[in-house]
Amino acid sequence: MDADVGVLPVIKGGRIMGIVNRTDILKNVYSGLFMRPHGIEKRVTLNLSKKMEALLPKEISLLLRRIGSLANSKGCTAFIVGGLVRDLLLGANNLDLDIVVEGDAIKLGEEMAKELDAGFVTHRRFGTCSVITKKKLKIDFATARKEVYERPAALPTVEFSSLKDDLIRRDFTINAMAVSLNKESFGQLIDFFGGERDLRRGVIKVMHDGSFIDDPTRIFRAVRFEQRIGFSIDAHTEDLIKFAIKKEMFKRVEPQRIRDEVILILKEEDPYRAVKRMHELDELRFLHPKIRLDKNATELYRSIGTISAWHEGSSFKKRAAEEWLIYLMALFDRLSYNDCSSICNKFVFRRSETIRLLSCKEEADKLIRALGAKAPLPPSRIFKLLEPLSFEVILFTMAKARSGRVRARIEDFFCKYNGTRIAVKGEDINRMGLKPGPHYKAILNKVLLARIDGKVRTRKEELAYAARLVKKVKE
Repeated sequence: MDADVGVLPVIKGGRIMGIVNRTDILKNVYSGLFMRPHGIEKRVTLNLSKKMEALLPKEISLLLRRIGSLANSKGCTAFIVGGLVRDLLLGANNLDLDIVVEGDAIKLGEEMAKELDAGFVTHRRFGTCSVITKKKLKIDFATARKEVYERPAALPTVEFSSLKDDLIRRDFTINAMAVSLNKESFGQLIDFFGGERDLRRGVIKVMHDGSFIDDPTRIFRAVRFEQRIGFSIDAHTEDLIKFAIKKEMFKRVEPQRIRDEVILILKEEDPYRAVKRMHELDELRFLHPKIRLDKNATELYRSIGTISAWHEGSSFKKRAAEEWLIYLMALFDRLSYNDCSSICNKFVFRRSETIRLLSCKEEADKLIRALGAKAPLPPSRIFKLLEPLSFEVILFTMAKARSGRVRARIEDFFCKYNGTRIAVKGEDINRMGLKPGPHYKAILNKVLLARIDGKVRTRKEELAYAARLVKKVKE
């Protein structure tokens, strides 16, 4: 089992009788764990058409009926699947339009795009396409398919199949329901696997016992859904998670897929709860073995939430700030620069993300010391310390700092100094008789700092100050 072998032949009397994969073997060896196969249940007879009318915008409800009518005319069946169905039953808003078709999804999508005079993108190899309306609404169509995992944690091969096969390949029962769109059965809930029951029970339940072996990233998704909707991972599913973690199944997954799942968790409304759950399940070590969630980390996450809300609600001039990246900085807070760099390389973070993460390791603690000085700091000094840095690094520093003095100075930067502009331009300096060159940038920067410190307040005063600087350069 140590070799990376996806399947093994079953031979009897010199003849190949069939094959088994790693999942089959693990189920046999660990039969005590894999002892409860999930049975197929009858379809639930609920009809959600009234819920759809109540919860969905009118144009979306009409659009879904239009898709159903078109499916009827093309002799195929169409279903809404996934998160929209789950959230309809929860009474929540969701406009993710994922349509599964028993038939030719691409042909149906193409006809829909023509009717709506919409954009159309297709991926024929996978039997999928997307329709993008003029209002930028995206509708994804996919031919019903099943997935075969040739080895654990590998990307699956795809075969076109039925709705039931399409639903069984999904992660959890609550995400494996469908709603019919065809005329004669519009709004009918299709639930083979007890998803509606598990929604009522408030549990996250895996589809089958080999699910986390097939795709270990589902472990992150289990935590994300559990914390987002306030459910609990059921006991058997948690046992399967612990088994997959114990067997270090994440080592078989492409690091980029783990990165993407972690980012999705950090983009949740309150990521701390999910991070804490990941810590409880010992998932964080697959990012780096030194990552720990202690009392300081807990306080830092909560502080980031407070600072981010303040930043979002303020009216000062903003640069873009990716909040999930600030939470990731907190996760890496106790790691060294080299550890952080290693993670960025291993998980293939984008260059801009890597730059900000490493900048945080270099600058945050130095900023806290510099901005915490008891001696008065001129505004220009605060500006020079903070202006070159990303807003993510600055906000993280503000959240980490326990000193009110540090936070007040950073707040002054955001509210008073950031975005300061001067009236003097390069052509003004040119008219003063100085030839274009690197001196221009230095002079304009000094005028800006003088403006921030209140030494100059008008264009006339800026010009006079710039003239004195030009004179010094000429001398």
